[in-house]
Amino acid sequence: MDRLTSWIARAVFVFLYLPIAALIVYSFNSSEVSYRFDGFTFRWYAELFADRMLLEALRTSAVVGLIAALLATVIGFLTAFALVRFRVKGRAFFVGAILIPLIVPEIVLGVSLLTVFSTAGIPTGLLTLVLGHVVITLPLATLVLMGAMSSLDPSLSEAATDLGASPWVTFRRVLFPLLRPSILAAFLLSFTTSFSNIVISTFTAGVGTTTLPLRIYSTLRTGLTPELNALGTLLVVATLGVILAVGVSQMRRILAGPTTTP
Repeated sequence: MDRLTSWIARAVFVFLYLPIAALIVYSFNSSEVSYRFDGFTFRWYAELFADRMLLEALRTSAVVGLIAALLATVIGFLTAFALVRFRVKGRAFFVGAILIPLIVPEIVLGVSLLTVFSTAGIPTGLLTLVLGHVVITLPLATLVLMGAMSSLDPSLSEAATDLGASPWVTFRRVLFPLLRPSILAAFLLSFTTSFSNIVISTFTAGVGTTTLPLRIYSTLRTGLTPELNALGTLLVVATLGVILAVGVSQMRRILAGPTTTP
């Protein structure tokens, strides 16, 4: 039984990471087709950095992702803080309302958002794109932060208050340092969700605000090229870099132990 479990685990890991490995290998493929490897080359990386439309789509996705993630994290933090730290009437209703975008199919949300924007006379563009992405990232950020705040010991804030700390000092010196990893996790989760979204973007993007997923999807008509493999490889490397940087930072903080501040 143990051997079977071990082989199943290995098969799962291969299934998860083999496509990523193939993506990286074929980004150096000299062939113009993605199913045949003819040799090693950096040609597609050069063409990637010369593709103005693809780079513009990447910039749009990054800008929208950063703004949407920042708004979702800030609003989610305030919402979670209010629902966890205070006795809010109708708390179950508010929590249920937050979960609705996670339950409703995205295509329904997209049509609803487009209807609202059209009725209000708001032209599709960067604003509508950001608002649409906030709708789908806010529930994720709020749930992550609600879970983190619920796990905090209330006596920590009470002890700080008993020692004469103001509410702002208690938040800045006690609560925020404890919640910092969860805030970062909520931000990264929101950014990743926004960056890779295609359904909401289809209904809320306008002229000049084509995101990277929409741009890649449009190339399916002519066929995928190793240029997209090169872009995917750079995104994988960037993701690993962020994970490594966050992991090293957290490890240093753990090894340093608690510090005293004057």
